Amino acid sequence: MTAVPSTTGHRGALAQGMTLAWRSLVPLRNEPGRLIQFLLQPVFMVVVFVLMFGAMSGDTEQAARFLLPGVLVQVALISTNATGMNLAEDIVNGVFDRFRSMPIARSAPLVGRVTADALTTAVTIAVALLAGIAAGFRITASPLGTLAGLAVLLLFTLALSWVSAWLGLKAKSVASMQGMATAVLLPLTFGSSAFIPPANLPGVLRWWSSVNPVSHLAGAVRALLTGAPVGPHVWVTLAWATAVSACFVPLAVRAYTRRIR
Repeated sequence: MTAVPSTTGHRGALAQGMTLAWRSLVPLRNEPGRLIQFLLQPVFMVVVFVLMFGAMSGDTEQAARFLLPGVLVQVALISTNATGMNLAEDIVNGVFDRFRSMPIARSAPLVGRVTADALTTAVTIAVALLAGIAAGFRITASPLGTLAGLAVLLLFTLALSWVSAWLGLKAKSVASMQGMATAVLLPLTFGSSAFIPPANLPGVLRWWSSVNPVSHLAGAVRALLTGAPVGPHVWVTLAWATAVSACFVPLAVRAYTRRIR
């Protein structure tokens, strides 16, 4: 099918992207089961990692202080899977073919998808944070520090969502996209200091945790929410987010452009 050319300017392209972002969010309202799963997953993560694992330590308050920021990081990174999986599903279902025949900016569907998933990620983080507070976590930082911690988490997640978008556009199926994303996320999340202090890890795992960008992300979020010294964690996390975005935004756009030709 021949693509319909569009003369939409940058402002019009952004407006179209926001419209398609809303189109991506509407199914949540129409599918109560999916909405319930979307809201319950972060609560379940808090119950397992903060309450159950925290009870094993004997000091639930201190455990919540350490583990809840790790849970926020985990649920945020897991949510990036949705970007690639939804793009892969749109390709399989022929949604891109319909977009290609419409006089809209070529970038609009991709921008809309990433924007919609960024919004759902923000909601996921908020639900997990509220569940963590109910489980005993206490924010001891200033409001500005708290907002900075959440902003750093969202910025890193947004950068990783472009990796997910690229994987989804390159994948042959939704299942293969999910498999590739899992292969990326598992060593990043569970090989980090999100749940275990690096000093408690043996040899190679300790080294991997020290260079793992998610360790710096967890350290930044933990410090900013609790008012602890941030050290280099924030700047290292922002550097990683910038580098990942600089690499994978062009790759995702190129893969998307090839898909819609």
